[in-house]
Amino acid sequence: MSTIAENGNGPSLTAAQSGSDRSVMQVLVDLAKIPAVQLGLAVLASLMVCFWPLISTLPGLWFDKDSYYSHGLLVPIIVGYVIYARRESLAAVPVKGFNAAFVPLGAFLYIAWVASRTSQASFLSMLFVACILLSIWFIAGGKWLVALSAPVLYLLFGLPIWASTIDAYTNPLQLISTRTSFAMLRLIGMNPIHVDSTTIQLNQFSLDVGIPCSGLKLILAISAFIAFFIMIAKLKPWANVLLFALVIPVCIFVNGLRIAMIGVVGNQFGESAGHQFHDYSGYLSILVCFVILGKITKGLGWNP
Repeated sequence: MSTIAENGNGPSLTAAQSGSDRSVMQVLVDLAKIPAVQLGLAVLASLMVCFWPLISTLPGLWFDKDSYYSHGLLVPIIVGYVIYARRESLAAVPVKGFNAAFVPLGAFLYIAWVASRTSQASFLSMLFVACILLSIWFIAGGKWLVALSAPVLYLLFGLPIWASTIDAYTNPLQLISTRTSFAMLRLIGMNPIHVDSTTIQLNQFSLDVGIPCSGLKLILAISAFIAFFIMIAKLKPWANVLLFALVIPVCIFVNGLRIAMIGVVGNQFGESAGHQFHDYSGYLSILVCFVILGKITKGLGWNP
């Protein structure tokens, strides 16, 4: 039999637990009677209305093959997993809403409703996350805000807030990736020639290291994975700093290796084979980086 734990502000969310003699429908009915859940549904509806212009663009952003946010689909899944993994500690946190938080929440929702008529995706994304945090504070209180702040902030990895970073670092990383792949090709005796700053000529294949091959997409995706490792691994602070410090060099090395491999495949098996390898090797690069940094995380003390 499920029980409802009382606190100063009414039933807590521990009422969500069901016994073997209760149906899913009965559990949902019990949940719907909890004031915090009722308030949460109302706030959720407000968030959907105010931020729908942003939310509706996310599937297209995540599934575009040339997008810098192709990892975005995994972000809400990871957030759900992290919250589920913390369910036992969260069940012990009392639900005690902070009514004063409604003032900034209402103001932010109004700003979002106005801003949704513009194309300020970065601003809307930051407002969206801020409103989620304020909603938690308003509905459940400060302790819940602290407990859920990390997974909520993690949502930023799947939202279009990185435009300025993309504009600033794409070209430098494009040049670095070209030089890295050139060095690798020369190391294995392919006799590459620099045609210009982003083009490498091999005997039978030309490598044009375009903007999508700069490696920034890989860095953003792997940074998201490392943040996930940090949330679940519970490493020491110095180990967390080391992990983030390794993201860029590991990604540059793997991206340079990927470009070099495209050159080898294209030179040995023809231009068509090189282009086909290019189209699918991005996923392989993410997997390789994930495995490398996962091994490093285990070496730093993570015991999954």
